[in-house]
Amino acid sequence: MNSLQNFDFDLLKIDMAFLRHANEKTPTILMDVIDMAKRLGIETLSEGVETKDEYDFLHSIGCVLVQGFYFSQPLPKAKITAKRKERGLEFESPAEHAFYQKIGQVNVLNALYPFSGSNCQELVENVPVMVFLDKGGDFDIIYANKASKSWTDALRLKGEDYAAAIKEEFCALLRQLVSQTDGEISEKSFRIKGYAGRLRLQLVAEMPGQRAYVISTNMV
Repeated sequence: MNSLQNFDFDLLKIDMAFLRHANEKTPTILMDVIDMAKRLGIETLSEGVETKDEYDFLHSIGCVLVQGFYFSQPLPKAKITAKRKERGLEFESPAEHAFYQKIGQVNVLNALYPFSGSNCQELVENVPVMVFLDKGGDFDIIYANKASKSWTDALRLKGEDYAAAIKEEFCALLRQLVSQTDGEISEKSFRIKGYAGRLRLQLVAEMPGQRAYVISTNMV
């Protein structure tokens, strides 16, 4: 704690031993550590990730940098190059690195981020929050919290055509807000096929051809 108080760090690394000895307290501790790091402007990296469940949980709480056997065991340079080509992976450019670094600063543990300084666990579970990319009018969701996924799953239960119609109207609303925002928070009330609420949106990162936004939806 003294080190965090007295020095500036770029990265906080979560040791693999912490995941290997996980218990019922581990999720709460990890969430608080990552929430604290985000508030201090420090990136987080978790090592020792070995399973998809571990990766999915870390992603859900905003730990955007992870490493471990889930991806690969340590390899010599020649084999790393071969595996990268096999999977069709490319090195990110400096512009892409800066872009995704800014996205990684979004504190998804706070359901009202960046709209409030408070952190309410009840809202984290119940308010839909998403981070999406805008590629010239085509939207690609790169993060959705549990409440967002629950809502989209409920729509699918009403039929694919119904869900597609909701998505089309929702995307039209997003395009309208995207065209209006300049980095400040944009808000708009909506009513779509029986669903009503207020959508809040803010630009968090941009690079040529792409912008990233965080959105929060209060349903009524």
